[in-house]
Amino acid sequence: MSTQASATATQNLNRFIGEQFVATTNPQDRSTNAKDFLDAQFPLAEGSHQDVSSYVVYYTHLLAFLKDGSQCGLQNPCQFVALTGHKSEPTSVVLKNNDTHVEISFDRQGQMGTTDQANIEDIQVAIPIKNLPTPYKQWISLIHTGCQPTEGNCKVFTAKDGSDYALHQR
Repeated sequence: MSTQASATATQNLNRFIGEQFVATTNPQDRSTNAKDFLDAQFPLAEGSHQDVSSYVVYYTHLLAFLKDGSQCGLQNPCQFVALTGHKSEPTSVVLKNNDTHVEISFDRQGQMGTTDQANIEDIQVAIPIKNLPTPYKQWISLIHTGCQPTEGNCKVFTAKDGSDYALHQR
């Protein structure tokens, strides 16, 4: 992707986050908006992230099981890049669109996970930090308003090929 196209994509993402999430205070509305964001940036081959009841990793593919009993993958399977936890019950999955990483976290006992049909606790977007050398990014929650930055210099996941997948943060 060209530098100009990447800059435009980042500007569009920042505008979208500002319009859809910052002004929304109701957690259910934030969750709905976050899943709309997933539908726009990481569409499923069929259906919507709103209708997913669970996500699993099958070999190197992310599969979404829908509430009607059907399943599908991402429209662009290459967007799934990493996970934490076990493939049959991941604690998080990482998606990538251009230079933007998104982490979907699952927690059946979490504040949001207990009420969400797919047990999604949070959806975080890695935003590049201006005035710092790459690859540093700040993780922004699309669901929780009081979310604190993650401690440490790096989040480490398991890439779909089994190797480490590290994302630097500040």
